[in-house]
Amino acid sequence: MSESPTTEEFVNTLDKLNILLTNLPSQLPLADNYYDSQYPSFLQFSLDPDILEKTGDEVATLGEQLESVFGWKARTSGDGVIPILERGKAICALHGILMLYYEKYPTNNVLKKWVHDITAGAEKVYEMYGVPSAHRRPF
Repeated sequence: MSESPTTEEFVNTLDKLNILLTNLPSQLPLADNYYDSQYPSFLQFSLDPDILEKTGDEVATLGEQLESVFGWKARTSGDGVIPILERGKAICALHGILMLYYEKYPTNNVLKKWVHDITAGAEKVYEMYGVPSAHRRPF
């Protein structure tokens, strides 16, 4: 993704993320219900009103909630890539959440950075297991 992606480039990145999350390698554990998932908050997502009151900004609130799900240090330690630890409905729901906020805030660079970082995390899973990336499959 370029420094300042065009709308078309960014929508393509969101589409790519959807394909990546939907087709995560089968080597990852499958968590298809709320109680088994490490990402249950994505299934019935809403902004935390306390964080929203503190930040006064929906994207900042989303960012704080994503940090709490993926780990506060996920983007700043190790290789800096967000870990994707399971496949299933919950992680797939993340795409819809990101789309919702992109539609509301299409020029927000913090949101774009989250999309880029989560896409990189999904791509890393494919690399780890030696599985060709799903986004290269023909539609």
